Amino acid sequence: MHRFLLTWLCLAISPLLLAGNGMQSGLSEAARREGTLLVHATIDREQVAPLLQAFQQRYPFIRVQYQELNSADIYRRALGNNAASGDVLWSSAMDLQIKLVNDGYALRYSSPQKDALPDWASWRDEVYGTTFEPVVFAYHSQRVAHMPRTHTDLRRMLRAQPGQLRVATYDVEASGAGYLFFSQDSRHNAEFWDLAAALGRNVRFQEGNSLTLLRRLQQGEADIAYNVLGPYAVSFTRHQPQVRWVLPQDYALVVTRLMLIHKAARHTAAAKLWTDFVLSRDGQHVLSQGSGLPPIREDLPRQLGHIDLKRNAANLRPIQVGSGLLVYLDTAKKSLFLKRWRDQLPAATRPTH
Repeated sequence: MHRFLLTWLCLAISPLLLAGNGMQSGLSEAARREGTLLVHATIDREQVAPLLQAFQQRYPFIRVQYQELNSADIYRRALGNNAASGDVLWSSAMDLQIKLVNDGYALRYSSPQKDALPDWASWRDEVYGTTFEPVVFAYHSQRVAHMPRTHTDLRRMLRAQPGQLRVATYDVEASGAGYLFFSQDSRHNAEFWDLAAALGRNVRFQEGNSLTLLRRLQQGEADIAYNVLGPYAVSFTRHQPQVRWVLPQDYALVVTRLMLIHKAARHTAAAKLWTDFVLSRDGQHVLSQGSGLPPIREDLPRQLGHIDLKRNAANLRPIQVGSGLLVYLDTAKKSLFLKRWRDQLPAATRPTH
């Protein structure tokens, strides 16, 4: 009886495996003819180099042209809807990526790897989360002896020491990721605008990415960096012991870098192979171990420095992938939000753009 069941199961599964292998073989042949893949991404090229190398070893017939761009530039280029838009768009500005999908710029592709992702990490088979990155507080340990562990305590400390602590944070108006972090903060924190007022009175620098914020700490120009991507903080502080970071204990936003294939992609087969590889166990392992980016897959461990993220999941707030991200991109709502943030800033530090 057991032998019969085993034989039946093998006969039932074999066509599915053959179909899957056939699909991958067909993609490989088409990608071989294409020969090229253009990736537009916000991840530093040096950080993602191990993934590029692993993909190249797997598919030596595909020449990857990797262009490191900020999230706003990726979005603007995508609107051109032509070859310059890129084949694969990979960005931490989750709301802008979702807007591209919603406005019809993404190619639908049902990756065979999608079942290993959390339910919240993909949408309509058109966009996929690839990483699991908590947003943290970073600080200069010689200037801040006791760094608050919650948003409320941070607000209280800034209020108690007005003008004494120099804050660096994202340029909320110019950075898509920065606007995403702040707008999501306002959803999860009932006291957000009180915190924004305290931050605003102490802001000295507004930057476009986490590395620049961390360098402000390293150079002694800032004391606290607010809303820093955790993996960057972990990597940076290994070599800069005076710079430290904490995972907020009340809540920590979790960003996933969203990846989509542009509808106008010229190398769609290569783009599908890339998508599958990045989401595969092998690709995710390389991202985790080689690039320091915690994996999105449920079947792999997730670490941020010494912290086991699966054991500390209760206070993590993953930003849901889907149409909910469009709320704060409404023109009127975004203008009101930015004006309210601008009003918190001293005149000397208000953006001129």
